[in-house]
Amino acid sequence: MKRLLTNMMAIGFLVLFLPYTMTLLMNGRHGIHREEALPELEYEALSCMMQEDCSWMADGTLDLMAVLYRTECVRKGWEEGSREMDLEIYDGNYSRMYDAVRRTQGQVITIGGEYRELPYHAVSAGRTREGVLLGEEYSYVLAVECPEDKESGEYLKRYQIPQEEFAEVLGQELSLKEAEFRRDSSDYVAHVCCQDREWKGEEFRSLLHLPSSCFYMEETDDGIGITVKGSGHGFGISLYTADRMVRGGAGLMEIIQKFYRDAACITIP
Repeated sequence: MKRLLTNMMAIGFLVLFLPYTMTLLMNGRHGIHREEALPELEYEALSCMMQEDCSWMADGTLDLMAVLYRTECVRKGWEEGSREMDLEIYDGNYSRMYDAVRRTQGQVITIGGEYRELPYHAVSAGRTREGVLLGEEYSYVLAVECPEDKESGEYLKRYQIPQEEFAEVLGQELSLKEAEFRRDSSDYVAHVCCQDREWKGEEFRSLLHLPSSCFYMEETDDGIGITVKGSGHGFGISLYTADRMVRGGAGLMEIIQKFYRDAACITIP
């Protein structure tokens, strides 16, 4: 009796899963994941999205990312047929990213009717930075209060660097008592000056591999203690705040107009 039940279960399993198994063997995963074919520009945007970890984002935030990437492709003069698209790339988030691209098909962002660079970053230091710090041509990038960023797990980081390693990285001894840290209106370090040397804030943080140029340093018994706020350069959209806005019911236009002046979302063929 026990063997009969086992045989019946095995037969039932084959009946249920044999079509799937045969399809997988004959066509690979692409045979299972059937999707509507999209224009090449859409797959270009999709390919760009897959270079980032978007697994934590809500669907509406993925829509925003699809529009940002598509806009950048168009701004840089993407041409049809300029790249071979690998449609066999799949991971745990492929379907969600594909759906975001399909939902926003053809949508791009313009600033005052023109395609402009649209900076974004992971988490601000509590306030994004004024675009004019990058040059007058970036004056459309607004400084925006983002208090909810302080709730992100990536908001606050602490590091300890031995004094010898610190001096080796900078190429000289640096006394914090003699150093001057010039900050912008959003509390990011814009310049570091010491003796006859000067570094831009982003250059300095890059040398030390810090997640953000909103940092504070102090001398300790073990070397240099560094506290860092935020993740990324701090310009444009804070993706953490955007994600919180999406989860609170905000739409694409509300988000882009919060961070970019004169922003509009249009649909191209």
